[in-house]
Amino acid sequence: MSENGLPRFQGGYCNLDYLLQNLGRNEETAMRLVGLFLENYPGLLERMMAALEATDHAALKNALHDIRSSCVLFSGHHCVDLAKRFEDSVRMHPSRDDALRAKAEWASMADALCNCLNCMAAEMKSHFKGLSD
Repeated sequence: MSENGLPRFQGGYCNLDYLLQNLGRNEETAMRLVGLFLENYPGLLERMMAALEATDHAALKNALHDIRSSCVLFSGHHCVDLAKRFEDSVRMHPSRDDALRAKAEWASMADALCNCLNCMAAEMKSHFKGLSD
């Protein structure tokens, strides 16, 4: 337990105790941020998948950057690393022909990133469900 009675939480995909610490242990703000993430992350994944399907470099880079930024807030290091590697690969394949050659690899990276974010979201839901019970 933390000094204010909140349970400490550092799961495998995110570190909500670090978030609470950075927010001055303001549980209400943390829950609001987690709620916003849970509400918005499916749309981020949809943007990424649509950009991948369309082989739209700019949209893919933007979606990956937004995903990475969202994960940083929650110390989602594994998801951040996956998103960064995906971003790096997109940068290394600047032409449409390069992108078409990398599409299978990118599909695998996208699947891994989707799974990671879903796991991070499940941890958040589990943790905050315990606080509201």
